[in-house]
Amino acid sequence: LYTNLFSPNARKVHAVAAELGLSLDTEKVDLRAGEQRTPEYLALNPNGKVPTLVDGDTVLWESNAILCYLAGKGDTELWPKSAKRYDILRWMFWESNHLTSAMNQLFAQKFFSRGNPDMAVVERATKDFRKYAEVLDSQLASNENVTGESLSLADFAIGVCFGYQVPLELPMDGLDNIARWWGRLSTRETGKILLPPG
Repeated sequence: LYTNLFSPNARKVHAVAAELGLSLDTEKVDLRAGEQRTPEYLALNPNGKVPTLVDGDTVLWESNAILCYLAGKGDTELWPKSAKRYDILRWMFWESNHLTSAMNQLFAQKFFSRGNPDMAVVERATKDFRKYAEVLDSQLASNENVTGESLSLADFAIGVCFGYQVPLELPMDGLDNIARWWGRLSTRETGKILLPPG
């Protein structure tokens, strides 16, 4: 696994691997030094991002695809061999297309704008985050976890976003179902891996 723990997408892979009891050989990609843009790395992952998994002849990028691949090595409630997989996939696609899209805009403005964020972008992204967080909160009103009673890949894929509540000043007021769910997930040994370093 080519990784860097400052990447939320890399951390969710580490968390799921730990939940599955898998030991991964890892190689840190120094993002500050630009190692993700070297020809050698781009040959593995043309997006120049982490994580990237190499397992024999299989080379995978996109963290949610890696989660499915790792969990697919066995039969686990995280990724059961049943129709429930499609519900899990639905929420994983939702995470990458909606929730994370809003959060990436907040990341860009609050962490990488050199102290000069575009407040119109911040306002729009904050509204988007809240809209999608309310969808999740509603789902969790009648479910212990995102797709039912047991943990699934969707919990890890989505959960990594909520480690940034404080630094991104996410509007979490009234989202009591998320707070309950995240409180349980983030205190599991494997869930702690989802938290930002430092």
